[in-house]
Amino acid sequence: MRAVSLYRLALVVLALVVAALLGAYVPLRIAGMVSEGRLDPLLGGVLCFSGIAAGAVVAFFAVSLGLALPAIPEEPREGGERLRAYRARQRAMLEELDEVKKLLEEIRDLLREGVGG
Repeated sequence: MRAVSLYRLALVVLALVVAALLGAYVPLRIAGMVSEGRLDPLLGGVLCFSGIAAGAVVAFFAVSLGLALPAIPEEPREGGERLRAYRARQRAMLEELDEVKKLLEEIRDLLREGVGG
């Protein structure tokens, strides 16, 4: 698995952990405070509802954005352009070497004719 995929996966898992804390742990703590009488029941209900809603929103965006984000290309754009330029230069050098080979073959043939003739 690529490092980029692992990074995206780690971010989604982290966001889901935060969503679980907001949606489950915080309301349970608030409910405990209400049952102990340290918090008003109406305020506790509102805080529990808002915690669950915030957890659901964070979880929704974590999953939807984690799946919808485009993959980061393996090579940067500049590196790809450099690679294309390098390949073009190598092709040109090979064509020049083919021409040199043909020229050397012609010289060899002329020398053979001169020596043998």
